[in-house]
Amino acid sequence: MATNKRILIRNSKAEDFGDVLVLLKQLWPGRKINSSALKESFQKSLELASPIIRVACYPDKLVGLCSLSIRNNLKAEGNLANIDELVVDETMRSREIGKLLLEDAEAIARQHGCRSLGLESSFHREDAHRFYIKNGYEKQGYYIIRNL
Repeated sequence: MATNKRILIRNSKAEDFGDVLVLLKQLWPGRKINSSALKESFQKSLELASPIIRVACYPDKLVGLCSLSIRNNLKAEGNLANIDELVVDETMRSREIGKLLLEDAEAIARQHGCRSLGLESSFHREDAHRFYIKNGYEKQGYYIIRNL
């Protein structure tokens, strides 16, 4: 558990889903969300070793989320970590909550012997790009996908 002043970062639990859904709607504006399918996926995730879902609370309100996947990778010659989602409630941004979640994810990745921590970010999320670059991340390529 990471803390900073009144921010507490902890593992997520099933009863967090309502607050997590609010955050994910902010992360994915305009996306049609199937709440029941997302809830099922969230609950399954909590039962697995990866992804690791961490939440930030201030003081008792859930205000941030970071989902982190860890896997072995041949190119990395070992484990690597990926931030699947990182979002801070829009009313709580610019208070270093995102930075705390990022530092927490980095610590977890190190504990799992990961050689790197990466993420995908949509082209239009320029504020997010600035945030990651400010925190030592660099752009290295494109994420290429085909919907099936």
